[in-house]
Amino acid sequence: MIRHRVLRVALLCSFVLTLSFRGLCQEATIHRANPAVVPTERLGEPWWAERHKAVLEAVRNHPDAQLLLIGDSITNNYEKANPPDEDFLPTWKQFYEPRKALNLGFSGDTTANVLWRLDHGEVKGLHPKAAVLLIGTNNTSRQSDQTAEETESGIDAVVADLEERLPETKILLLGILPSDVFQSKTERDRAINRYLAVCYGEHPQVTYLDIGSIFYRNGALNTAIFYDPRLPERHLPLHPDTNGQRMMAEAIEPALAKLMGDAPRVPLTSITDINTAVIAVPRLEMDVYDWYARHHAELELQKKLKPRVVLIGDSITQFWDGPPVSGEVNGPGAWQRAFGSIPVLNLGFGWDRTQNVLWRLRQGEFEGLHPQWVVLAIGTNNLTGTSNARANTPEEIVQSIEAIYHEIRERSPESRVVVMGILPRGPKPDDILRKPIQETNRLLARRFANDPNVTYLDIGASFLTPDGSLPATLMPDGTHPSDAGYQIWAEALIKAGVGIGK
Repeated sequence: MIRHRVLRVALLCSFVLTLSFRGLCQEATIHRANPAVVPTERLGEPWWAERHKAVLEAVRNHPDAQLLLIGDSITNNYEKANPPDEDFLPTWKQFYEPRKALNLGFSGDTTANVLWRLDHGEVKGLHPKAAVLLIGTNNTSRQSDQTAEETESGIDAVVADLEERLPETKILLLGILPSDVFQSKTERDRAINRYLAVCYGEHPQVTYLDIGSIFYRNGALNTAIFYDPRLPERHLPLHPDTNGQRMMAEAIEPALAKLMGDAPRVPLTSITDINTAVIAVPRLEMDVYDWYARHHAELELQKKLKPRVVLIGDSITQFWDGPPVSGEVNGPGAWQRAFGSIPVLNLGFGWDRTQNVLWRLRQGEFEGLHPQWVVLAIGTNNLTGTSNARANTPEEIVQSIEAIYHEIRERSPESRVVVMGILPRGPKPDDILRKPIQETNRLLARRFANDPNVTYLDIGASFLTPDGSLPATLMPDGTHPSDAGYQIWAEALIKAGVGIGK
């Protein structure tokens, strides 16, 4: 059974990964048997045995269950109603009970325990629409002390088991939540999440979501939303408190609603406790081009090109020019002026928000690249909301651009980064987006103007007439530059030292 699970996962990852990343999943799953993939019971613990028995009874009594939440104590906690710090039941009743959900969370469980429970009837006879899986944090605890690779194989085995038992169920796989228990655990958990992002990025049955960013504030773990430090024993932060658990439910709600095929339990516009701009997700909006095909083209081009300059952004970047070829090119003259024949990679994607850029970077679009310059121009689409994503505040956008900057620096610390201010939008100075753009740029300047690794460029004023109007000659549709508009961008980059200026 174990050998079958591991082989199945290796074949699965080989199928879903892009060519340049296939080896990562395969290498991580071809192992000798390890504790993370050996089904293991805890029947010697009376409470665990009783809970397993109760779950089996709930499964028998609710064959119409439409949603499963599978995991450890963080999932188990939804049954608690102990205010103020552990009052999780209201969140369960709002988000999950109306969806006929079953709680398959067991405190202290590892992947091995979940595998045993699945082998012993905990999903037998069920046909849910979706299953939320959050598991792995106990694998990397001091007690279990399993490696990142062992834990990855354990999570893979659970996913493969669920696929086999519930072939029609969509799986929402969550990254391991951040904690502050000990440093090596944090490092292993981050490595596991990077692996899961690659392995399940475009999986036909699994949606991977890393919501860890919501637990950070000002670059540090926000320990105020974990209840462990306020326990009498004063443990280190591991379990979200009442507010943290609700934030988690809100963070996964858009993805879960899509998998369930129902409406979000709360309107997207009301999910303001969390910064949606930093939760990495793939394409949100349909457009005239194939988003995933462009992503794959970027990955393929990356193998052949050693760019001196990499541009990262949305349609404003995509429509400029450069490889991979876009269906619409608005600035060929300006491109030639700025870059001539030097190698440049255009990572611009129409309709992208910051959360889409984060997903693309974590899916390998910048892996192995070490350009002299990276030009980052993103954020304008975050200012507007749709049925797929709410509008973000200027503060949230700046936080997300900073997150992208850190992703770039992590992969290529020697690259010089140019952060672009958001260009003005709308023909008139009183356009509804002008003020939030100005505020976002003000905050960007405050964050990056004195960063020694960043050149911050706000060229918006160069597009405007003295009365604040935006000429159609520079932006015909009020958003995307013409070649004359791109010339302004080109000259600014040349002055900053980017490109060749031919």
